[in-house]
Amino acid sequence: MLNVGEIATWAGWIMTIIGLVGFVIHPILSSFTKISSNLTKISHNLDLISRDLEASKSDRLAIHNELAKHDERLDRQGDKIIEHSEQIKSLFKEVQ
Repeated sequence: MLNVGEIATWAGWIMTIIGLVGFVIHPILSSFTKISSNLTKISHNLDLISRDLEASKSDRLAIHNELAKHDERLDRQGDKIIEHSEQIKSLFKEVQ
């Protein structure tokens, strides 16, 4: 025969387990899925940023090469200025 008290006990256990799943485990699992999706988005953003950095690396290298050329030209012009000033000094010495 069915014992009402025993059925009530089993129903209580089943409701406790369902409540545990519904109120504790489900929010934790949904938080994990949100965290997982956020990490995926962050990973995608990091990939985009690293691509941008790689693209800008070639630009920076080109700029540094251009600056090196300008420095060489400035050095040559500085050498020419020194030569010209030496020539001017020697011209003034010859005149006197």
